[in-house]
Formats: sequence, C-alpha cells, structure tokens
Amino acid sequence: MKKVFLLALAALMVCACAKKGPEGPVADAISSELMKDVNEPYQFEFHELTLLDSTNFATEFARRIDVYEIQLNQNAARLEKYTREGKRKNAEKVFQEYKRGQKILNELEAMRDLMGDDTLNVAYYDYAFSGEAKLSKGRKKVFDKGFATVTPDFRVLTVAGAQKDLHKATGLVIPGYQELLDSFKETE
Repeated sequence: MKKVFLLALAALMVCACAKKGPEGPVADAISSELMKDVNEPYQFEFHELTLLDSTNFATEFARRIDVYEIQLNQNAARLEKYTREGKRKNAEKVFQEYKRGQKILNELEAMRDLMGDDTLNVAYYDYAFSGEAKLSKGRKKVFDKGFATVTPDFRVLTVAGAQKDLHKATGLVIPGYQELLDSFKETE
C-alpha cells in the first residue's frame, strides 16, 4: 500500500511540474490580440513564447527618422528630374510631399529631443510564438510560427507571420507619433 501511495504521489508531482506553456501578462496580451475577432469561447495554449529582443525609444526614433530621410532623398531626386523635364504638375506634387516629409522629420527630431534620457527606456519587446486556440465543437485555430511586439505595459503593437515584418508599425509606440501623422492627414 505504501508503494502505491508513493507512486501516486510521484505521478501527481510529475503532472504538477509538467510544463503547461507560458502564462502571464505577455501571453495573455498576445493571445487576446490573436483572438480579438473570435466571438466564441476559446482556450489558448502556447507551445512556444520566446523573448527575442528589446528595442528602446532611441532605436525606434532612429528607424523612423531613417525612413523619412530616405523618402526626402528620393523626393529630392524626383523633384530635380521633373523640374529638368519641365513637368510642373508632377514637380509641384513631389515638392508638397517633400515639404510634408521634412515637417514630419523635424517634428520627430523635436519629439526625440524632448524625451531626453527617456529615449533609453525600453519601448517594446519582440517575441516569437506558436500555439493553438481550442474553440467550441473541437475546432482548433493553429498558429505555427508568429512574431509580436509588446510594450512594457503589455500592449501588443504588431503581430506578424514573418520577423522581417515585425517593425512596420512600431513607430506608434513613440508618444505623439500617431497624432503627428493624423495632423498631416487632416491638412491634406
């Protein structure tokens, strides 16, 4: 009887120590984002949830500033070409794009400078994940390999199927960036 009791106790300990998958606020945030359009009960189980990297605000500002500098250089070359070819309407359109890009770039640099040392704080973390959602009637929704960016306060910025697509919308983490872009949409 004592052996049976010890075997049962050992089995319970193995079950209790078995890895159930990641739990916690990051897992909850990612699973909620993945399942936000599902209108039925589900149970999400991660097979993997791995922290890949972190990005501070300074790096995110540098990414966004690089994008606008590249656009400015391209627009400057297009403006010169259209001016040389005598295409006034095209030149005017590109000139307006150039001015808009220059204003956004200037605002981004001012926002970065205003943040000061806070630009060294973590803006978001990159995660790799896989898992599945168990839906009603035995149905499943499988996520083989995905990537997500999550802020320190557990807000999911992006979810992507490829790691190279992960940072396309992460500029939104910069305080005031979305409002800056919206202000230029309103004036167009």
